[in-house]
Amino acid sequence: MSGTVTSVTFERNERRHAVIEWTITGNCDQVDIAWVSAPDADEASHARTVSARAGTAVIDDAPAGLRYVSVRPSGGGEAVIAGERNLGLLGPCNFRDLGGYRGAGGARVRWGKVFRSDTLALEDQDLAVFAALGIRAVYDLRSDRERETSPNRLPEGSDLVELVALISQDSSPPSLETLQIDGESFLAGIYLHMLERSAVAFGRILTGLADGNRLPAVFHCAAGKDRTGMVAALLLSVLGVEESDILDDYELTSRYRRPERIAATKARLEGEYSVPAEVVAGILRTPRWAMESTLAELGQRYGSVEGYLTGPAAVDRSVPEKLRELLLR
Repeated sequence: MSGTVTSVTFERNERRHAVIEWTITGNCDQVDIAWVSAPDADEASHARTVSARAGTAVIDDAPAGLRYVSVRPSGGGEAVIAGERNLGLLGPCNFRDLGGYRGAGGARVRWGKVFRSDTLALEDQDLAVFAALGIRAVYDLRSDRERETSPNRLPEGSDLVELVALISQDSSPPSLETLQIDGESFLAGIYLHMLERSAVAFGRILTGLADGNRLPAVFHCAAGKDRTGMVAALLLSVLGVEESDILDDYELTSRYRRPERIAATKARLEGEYSVPAEVVAGILRTPRWAMESTLAELGQRYGSVEGYLTGPAAVDRSVPEKLRELLLR
């Protein structure tokens, strides 16, 4: 029996070395690691042959311009391709690819098609990287005030942005004063508020993502955590991704946010809005239970994410299937 690679992850560490991890089943002594120019490319450039049982390899001469890697059992077997989850941009710190998760029927979410991010304040070195992604649509989930205070910076001449505020201007979200609860519970309340009051906005975004002429696409808010996390959870749910993977993806924000960004947000909430420090601490986290309880409530109220989308979100009934056709392979 030959081995089967079941999963692969690929990130670069602080020294920009490639850190590749994999899981494998069956009898296999070695795996071949290769660089791939695109997630659907037929050719690969061999990089290393290493022990399969090691489960991880650090490659210090990883090419800077390549975002994809394949891992294949030596001597034959199917390769699994993984892309860099976080692209390591200098401006946005939470810009990441939603590809690679296993979805409906065992297919995987396509790499390089949908990205999630915090504010797209690209720095000079980011502009070429962003342009190379071929982004055709940007969904900005922030309020007008947020956009004025922290404007996006995109490649010159970009006309990609669609403004879709996810917290309704005509209805007040839950306040800490009225809820009188901790910061994590406040987040859970905000997530439910968005489900109830921003259904049509969610539907508009997912309908846009179901248009192949507008892919690749990126959606983002300020931190890329809460509003962005809700869109990502709905999209991945439609694609049939396991809830545990959806929750893992939600929690990744805590891994990628930079300490100085967290400190700035903390200072603003405590200073401008007089939010108690212990409540702020909860708001800045990505509590798994808050997203989990939101998805459970969605299922209880609407039966499924498709019931929610074709119901209060008012999407055409063809949209969920179009998303699966476009984004799974």
